[in-house]
Amino acid sequence: MKITQVKIKNFKAFNGENIFNINSGLVFLVGENNTGKTTLLEAISFLKSLPEKKKIEDLKNKKAGEKDFVSVEIKIQGEITNIIDDFSEEKYKKYVFKENDIETILICRSSENRKVKQEKGKEIELNEKKITLWNNESKQFENASGFDSVISTLFETQFVWSDADPDDVTDFGSTKICGKLLNNVIGDFYQTDKWQAFIKSHKSTFHEGDDSLSKKSEVLELEIQKILENQYGAAKIKFDFNLPDAKTFSTSTSIKVNDGIETDLKDKGSGMQRAFALAVIQTYAKFLTKHDTDNTKQKPLFFFIDEPEISLHPKAQKILMQALDKISKNQQIFITTHSPYILREFSGADHNMFIFSKDSGRIYYKPSDDLKLFKFSPSLGEINYFAYDLPTIEFHNELYGVLQEQEMKYSLIEIDNFFEERGILKNKDWIEIDKKTGTAKPSYKVASMTFIRNTIHHPENKENSNFTEIELRESIEKMIALINK
Repeated sequence: MKITQVKIKNFKAFNGENIFNINSGLVFLVGENNTGKTTLLEAISFLKSLPEKKKIEDLKNKKAGEKDFVSVEIKIQGEITNIIDDFSEEKYKKYVFKENDIETILICRSSENRKVKQEKGKEIELNEKKITLWNNESKQFENASGFDSVISTLFETQFVWSDADPDDVTDFGSTKICGKLLNNVIGDFYQTDKWQAFIKSHKSTFHEGDDSLSKKSEVLELEIQKILENQYGAAKIKFDFNLPDAKTFSTSTSIKVNDGIETDLKDKGSGMQRAFALAVIQTYAKFLTKHDTDNTKQKPLFFFIDEPEISLHPKAQKILMQALDKISKNQQIFITTHSPYILREFSGADHNMFIFSKDSGRIYYKPSDDLKLFKFSPSLGEINYFAYDLPTIEFHNELYGVLQEQEMKYSLIEIDNFFEERGILKNKDWIEIDKKTGTAKPSYKVASMTFIRNTIHHPENKENSNFTEIELRESIEKMIALINK
């Protein structure tokens, strides 16, 4: 199962309706700060559960009208019926429908106050406090009975925010990462002689002898029993100190970290908390690889990681991305990032990317599929230019080389003449160095693109002045225009 569409309306930075179509397991969200990357993750978190101490008006886009409402809708596709059979309730099957022969379910949270008639003509009032499912027969979103409290029966989410709250990552519930890992290594522990000895010791401590807890509590049982018999009739009372369910031992596990001082992880700094969270995720990747996990038999676990590069050196970022790529074959991952080392791991064939920008207070975004300058698009230079407005020499080299290939102008003279034919003047003086004598030759005129190309490729030549960032940008823009013609 994967999220194949996210639809956001008037949520925080997003004004009006915004639609993100997704077709991969690993989704990159890139762009400058305050352009909506993290807000997309927050929107999905809002869908799963209402944020504490937040009013809906606090989440509403400031430019939205008084009657406009906030809503987040996700489309999930895949083996949904199998998941319901294994983890959920039969009644949710009615909300599964086929789209292009793929099982599909739509989930929405909306602040729109409305009333809908559901099964048996029952009228239900809906608002942001209700999670709704699309009924493809009645063509409306409905609040399935009990779904608000059990949405996790369909899928789990794992958020790692840039300001690091470790609580969710350190959750040892059976559906969480730590829980999955711990249950895997526990194996058949609950069938061992050591566990059986613990059961025997528990029985002896709580139930056998005059000094047992059961014996000591009899006086309290009798007092309660007397009052109960006087007021309600004959009834016997007994406190039964049962052996705790084996699962409670793992779910109540806490994590201690000793980095000179041993304390709970939750009391450590945000750097340590994030490092732990990412280490757990990478361990989970090894777990999936080792056990060749069948994705169709797992409840979906969606990861949302905000700026994973924080506190990681370049090599660690590369290792992390290799782990995330492995996980994305089984579970879906969304990441926000500014890091060129992480962006280098992006593959247009295997991953999705959305590039965010902002103009006059409005958020804009486009999928990387729209970047089609090259056969190998999007390149890192291309991403840096369109996401961060950053002209780089790498991008200039790519554009120059592609134009040479496209126009079959393989010598510098040929490509320079091509530029001139397209109305670009040869207005820069280039001084070449004689290879035999090491002395400067007479200068000759070249187009600015060739001047910059030569300067990049011949840093040993100090006879020419360097180009400016303005000249680099202008040269890049001219070449983009030629490629797009």
